[in-house]
Amino acid sequence: MSDKNKVLSHDKKNKAMLSHHENGFTLIEVMVALAILAVVAVAASRASSAYLSSVDVLRTRTLAHFVAQNAAADLRIQETWLTANRTQTINTQGRDWQVVMTVSDAVTPALTQVNIAVAPIVDGQTRTAVTDIDVIVSNSEQDIGSLDLANLNPSGGKR
Repeated sequence: MSDKNKVLSHDKKNKAMLSHHENGFTLIEVMVALAILAVVAVAASRASSAYLSSVDVLRTRTLAHFVAQNAAADLRIQETWLTANRTQTINTQGRDWQVVMTVSDAVTPALTQVNIAVAPIVDGQTRTAVTDIDVIVSNSEQDIGSLDLANLNPSGGKR
């Protein structure tokens, strides 16, 4: 073999080795890519966790509102006249709830305003109320009569 052929053969081997090394990724490039992937995975995990948490909160509030509406309907159907505040624990919608009914004065003695606040009970502990509604309940034993709103001033007294 001539010297010229040996040099050409040697150059081909060097080029083949160089091109072989250029085809792959370096360890640093792979580690940078993995670090970026880890950051994206953590961010996606936190976003999905926040989404699931907000869905659970909205579900709890919706169910609590149903419980409050049912309690108001029970007051009307049973024609219950509340004279004092009432607290009760009920199990409905697959959960335990604390229902607090707070009585306040209404415009006439035949009507009363009741605030119904509902709080979930989790692991035997009552959480804060997640919904409340106000309803007006009439006393079927009293005549509502007529109410002259024209003679009332904004502070609630007569002119």
